[in-house]
Amino acid sequence: MKRILLLLLAICLLGACSTEKDKEKETAQAGTENAQSSPLQDKPEEEIKKEQAEPDETTESDDIGKFSIPTVQVPSPYNEEGNMAKEHTMEEYMELIEKQGGIVRFEMDDYPVRAIDNDKVRNITNLGDAYIDISENAAYQIPKSEIPVVYEWFLSVQPEDLKGTPASEYRTWEEATNLERGIMQMVYLTAPSLNNLGYIIENDEYDHPALQIIQQDFFQLGSPSVLIPAPQTATDMTMFDLMLKMKYQWEQVGKFENPAENRAEFEKLYKELRSETNNLFVRINYVLTQTY
Repeated sequence: MKRILLLLLAICLLGACSTEKDKEKETAQAGTENAQSSPLQDKPEEEIKKEQAEPDETTESDDIGKFSIPTVQVPSPYNEEGNMAKEHTMEEYMELIEKQGGIVRFEMDDYPVRAIDNDKVRNITNLGDAYIDISENAAYQIPKSEIPVVYEWFLSVQPEDLKGTPASEYRTWEEATNLERGIMQMVYLTAPSLNNLGYIIENDEYDHPALQIIQQDFFQLGSPSVLIPAPQTATDMTMFDLMLKMKYQWEQVGKFENPAENRAEFEKLYKELRSETNNLFVRINYVLTQTY
């Protein structure tokens, strides 16, 4: 029975299955209604290098480094011949899932992006715990020293019906799925860009150099080359669908032309993206209190 369940999850993963549990969907929707208005503004200050304060004036050469979303370099998923460095059949992948207790996780230096062949279909799959841009060989990953800060940040923003739930009733970072980890890291890394974008809109500074950099970053995040960590559990399937929608929102904000001339529409896109980002705090709280 366990193998059948794992096989169904694997097929859903590799075939872009959108099936999800009705109960989980209702729980997430209820949690969204109880979300705090703007948890991004409550981001911890001491441990974070990029603050949410208004963008400062910088020289042109400093702009990219100051306002861009940070990434870390990872090995190319391709070998010298241009083929995938690591390949698996569906049978081999299923064996990995069973051997590793349901979660297959490869470190960033161990080729987490792998090809999995299912019959005549080849799927390029991210089996790491961070979003990976295979066009730039870059991962949206935070330093290990900041992981406790990020994890506690998410648990501190509890929906009303989870208020006061002790940390002992949540799965730990080590027990979190690849996708859950990836989402928490991505929210943490994009928060400064969202806050800076909000400042630009609120203060009508559409000529600020940060705007173009922020849009470029969000456009890249929405591109097909940025791979979301693959879903491997039932709750992951719902979260994966949500992150696909968020990729679309990132792309829409990134490719929006002439924001200064279409301010109302651009501000609407920004608020929708910020709202969905805030809602992730609630959703992560719910899924981390569930077992897989």
